[in-house]
Amino acid sequence: MIANVHKLLFFLMILGPGAYAQGTHPGDALRVNDETISYQRFNGFYVEYRNSKGVAVGARGDQLQLLTRLRQEAMDLMIEQVLVGQAAEQAGIEVDSAEVDQNIGDVRSIFDDDAKFVMKLQEEGFTKESFRRHIERMIAAKQYLDGFRLEASDVNQAELERYYHDNEYRLTLPEQIRVRHILLTWKPLGTQDDRAAIRKQMQPILDRARSGEDFAELAEEFSDDYATRETGGDTGFFQRGEMVPAFEEVAFALRPGEISDPVETSFGVHIIRLEERREPQLLPLDEVREQLLEHVRTEQMEAAAQQEIDRLRAAADIQVLIPMATRN
Repeated sequence: MIANVHKLLFFLMILGPGAYAQGTHPGDALRVNDETISYQRFNGFYVEYRNSKGVAVGARGDQLQLLTRLRQEAMDLMIEQVLVGQAAEQAGIEVDSAEVDQNIGDVRSIFDDDAKFVMKLQEEGFTKESFRRHIERMIAAKQYLDGFRLEASDVNQAELERYYHDNEYRLTLPEQIRVRHILLTWKPLGTQDDRAAIRKQMQPILDRARSGEDFAELAEEFSDDYATRETGGDTGFFQRGEMVPAFEEVAFALRPGEISDPVETSFGVHIIRLEERREPQLLPLDEVREQLLEHVRTEQMEAAAQQEIDRLRAAADIQVLIPMATRN
């Protein structure tokens, strides 16, 4: 939406009346109610939108679907901007000239000098005067949607609690465990079967750990995992999906204090001791109240703005005058 548009897209969006939005190339791309947008203006907007997504144009056939999707997204965004600009004009919203000056200055700062700025305006079908009207309309459009956002900004206790209970699964900390482990990495030993030799080296370490020797001290002495060796092999808490699958499967199956059989991963051979388990825990509402309140408020405000955009679109006469599929 308007509030989230990149500065250069803000510059390129066509919200001015059709009379000063026409480019130098003939042909129209879009008609919204009684306002027409030239193909030159749409194409410039599409190119900047595509560039903002980090998509470079090449000759690969597999790009065609992506480029067509981006072209349609650019068209939809342009339609949205025009509709909101028209609604702001009809609502008689007035814009402070100082704010217009500041926004023009922000856009001007992208360019090295005034000549390059004016040249870019001309390429996009603007004069300095028409560009000022364009920026004024952009600001008015944002103010128009901000009115709907403001009306939806209040969140009462019942709404907050309902959202909390409806989203408990998102607010639940997953099961976590903390383990110590000893790792002997796969490495050349000069034997006929180095991996078998490394497995054999792990067995007496496992026997000593299971006989009651301090696991942390054994890790400090024998582990090849330099990230955890100095802390006695302590991994800290982790949840499922953060470790390699073979290690994780065994670790989560252990009971506190239990030491695993040797576990092989791409790193080497491990033995694992479960230190602590944290069961899944729903965060208390009081702990997340402020963050949740801001999240719900933002959702409500953006939903209200989008609802107004959808209403404007449903009531509008919109004609797309160019094919939306693209070859480049």
